[in-house]
Amino acid sequence: MTVLLASRAFLERYAADIERIGAITGPRGPLECVAIPEGDGERVSDEDMARITVGFASGDMGGRPEVPLRRRLLGAARRAPNFEWLHVSSVGTDDPIYPELIEKGIAVSNSPGSNSEPIAVTTLGVLLSLARRLPWYAEAQEAHEWRQAMRDEQPRDLRGQTVTIVGLGTIGGYLARFMRPLGVHLIGVRRTPAGLEDGVDEWVSPDRLGEVLPRTDWLILAAPLTSQTRGMIDAKALAALPQGAHVLNVGRGAVMDADAFADAVRSGHLAGGYLDVFAQEPLPADSPLWDLPNVILTPHDSAVSRGNAPRADAMFIEELERWQRGEQPLRKVIVE
Repeated sequence: MTVLLASRAFLERYAADIERIGAITGPRGPLECVAIPEGDGERVSDEDMARITVGFASGDMGGRPEVPLRRRLLGAARRAPNFEWLHVSSVGTDDPIYPELIEKGIAVSNSPGSNSEPIAVTTLGVLLSLARRLPWYAEAQEAHEWRQAMRDEQPRDLRGQTVTIVGLGTIGGYLARFMRPLGVHLIGVRRTPAGLEDGVDEWVSPDRLGEVLPRTDWLILAAPLTSQTRGMIDAKALAALPQGAHVLNVGRGAVMDADAFADAVRSGHLAGGYLDVFAQEPLPADSPLWDLPNVILTPHDSAVSRGNAPRADAMFIEELERWQRGEQPLRKVIVE
């Protein structure tokens, strides 16, 4: 038997799909559901805790901090003796609870791609804003100053510039496809080869990133945080970029040395950039990153979109149906 632990809102919203999947005659038997308790001090009963085999951390769990549904779900995943599989609506894979559950033999899967297009759209919008120097005009507007660009203040044409995307996954793939009509030269950085079919003009493996940095005008970091990517963009890598380059980080904060980035911007070596992710979140109010010139900051919000939760929910429904049919392995498992 499969006993699914999920939010009441999810179970009500997808009642028809759950009923359809529950009617599948497969090796796992019937499908039953348990709603995560929402009241203060409520908890999953011992009887249900002994029965639960599957959990889904849907996107609606993060909307109401006074109802810690996600914490209760993850607590159940830790304690339920027969728990087999956890699916999370998020994309990031660096939460410390995941390896803990995997070590216990629990399958953990996520929803890659559910928020990739909004992140790519945000990144493209910021890049275009920086390329056309809109922050400079915004400062003039705030000061009620009629400021027109002198010749040495005018931006370069974007066409012909080089954009290097570190992490050519779903986010990087969307970005490459969105940027191709702009006439830029696109370099994709990932472990496996990539080409025009992936939206890029050129491919290098991560260990060859240093070879392309000196001709990179726009460095976009869209890589997950792993032992290989942690700190990969350090002071040396930033210094290798050409004068006036920009860096945009929508991957993970710890992929880049933020202090070295700040130094490079303040020195004038880098023209600016965009940071959506930080090694410490929330970013402290006294962080010098807030005041960097020509640098746009967002609070890890580049992915926000009303369409994300439905996309992640659909991925889980699809995986749950495969689970009930006994089709293995799950297709989105974080760590085998």
